[in-house]
Amino acid sequence: MIDRLCALGFTTQEARVYLALLQQPCATGYELAKGAGLQRANVYQVLASLTDRGVVARVSDETPARFVASAPADVFGRIKRQTADRADSLIADLAALSPAQDRAAFTLRDREAVIDRSASLVGEAERRVAVCLHAADLDWLAAPLRAAAQSGRQVVVNVFGDAELDFGEVYRHEPSNLAVGGHLLTLAVDHSAALVASLDEPVGAVFTRNPALVRVVEKLIRDETYMAAIFERLRPELEAAFGPHLVNLRTRLLPPDQAEQLISIVGFGAGGDAVAHLLADAPDGRTD
Repeated sequence: MIDRLCALGFTTQEARVYLALLQQPCATGYELAKGAGLQRANVYQVLASLTDRGVVARVSDETPARFVASAPADVFGRIKRQTADRADSLIADLAALSPAQDRAAFTLRDREAVIDRSASLVGEAERRVAVCLHAADLDWLAAPLRAAAQSGRQVVVNVFGDAELDFGEVYRHEPSNLAVGGHLLTLAVDHSAALVASLDEPVGAVFTRNPALVRVVEKLIRDETYMAAIFERLRPELEAAFGPHLVNLRTRLLPPDQAEQLISIVGFGAGGDAVAHLLADAPDGRTD
């Protein structure tokens, strides 16, 4: 608890006094010193600081003075609003200093950074969110997506794997264990920002506001959406023409290792004669 308070701007001593005062309302400085395990002189300095910030209040003019803690909802609601205002101001001021960043792409190399950036992008959306993800990614992205949909923004979700969604326009693809190419996530917001991530280890992602790159990501997501809708309606005809999971078409375009993975997944058995036959038909003539 103390560490979490310190992360919001409290000193260790301030955190200890505030916690002690919540548990012991109308306490004197002497009583708080005992409860917080601090020197009495230090407690009065801390109380003065907290009083100036509205975190505690003196409730008597008598000696010794008595104090109460302000309600946590009031204290941290104010901190939340002030932090949001400062962050918004910084975003605007820093953007003015470096307008060329809108043309750049930024690399993220940490899973938590990818999660934070993805959730932030969805939260910042004003009109539209489009995403391709695996069902497991909904553990951390479902709440921001649902909030976006409930606020009236268009939310398009392409999901690989089994997931029950109560929001957005949902397009279902094959289970995650049948997908080739690894654990990928693509996200586009308001036709103005995009993120592409590989969530297999080592995790890596690129975030961009570059208009050309954003259009490419938008097209990737749209193509996945088209394919899911068309495959749901015309699966028998498509598989009759191109094989199970469109294997005859896809093996001509995938890298060799992913082509063999796909063939194994759809049931031919990697390494068999059918694998060699399909790969031999590929444009580059690969037979491995």
